[in-house]
Amino acid sequence: MTMRRRLPLFLVLALALLLCRLPAAAHQGPPFPILVDRPVGPYVASVWTDPDIGTGTFFVILDAPKGKRLPAQTRVRIGVRPVSGRLPEVLYDAEAQPVRHGARYYTAVHFDRGEMWHVRCLLDGSAGGGELRADVEATPDGTLGPLGSLIYLVPFLGVGGLWLKAVLYRRNAGKAVAQTPQRP
Repeated sequence: MTMRRRLPLFLVLALALLLCRLPAAAHQGPPFPILVDRPVGPYVASVWTDPDIGTGTFFVILDAPKGKRLPAQTRVRIGVRPVSGRLPEVLYDAEAQPVRHGARYYTAVHFDRGEMWHVRCLLDGSAGGGELRADVEATPDGTLGPLGSLIYLVPFLGVGGLWLKAVLYRRNAGKAVAQTPQRP
């Protein structure tokens, strides 16, 4: 098969792969802290979040103050509501995650729009509890969809084009050398 016949086939195959792409479960960025080492009840708490529009995530990290131990039973809930007041607060129960030291809780929350949201972290345990408050801005998750795939494909197409140009140049240079008459 000649190079001229392979190129259209390659382009059709590349276009088909682009249009029939499978969704990938990718994380777009690390969570960031909104509250760090805040004393609340019998805990020292830190709250980290990745507030993406759609599904945002929250991590609550608990430690005991120096010389004390964490209470055995702890319940962590995250409450979110828009600063504008257009929706009532929704509470989400956070699940404990295994860690070597302290305690970590995780929950996913729903942000329907990109705007500022009030966040409440409610802690309740056998030795007491407390509440932490902060505000976060829900932002797009950073994916560009099919447009992003095209944008990220441009450098590879450029390198492929240069490679193709080099191959064609070498082929034509080889033909030119073969066709030059030899001197006796």
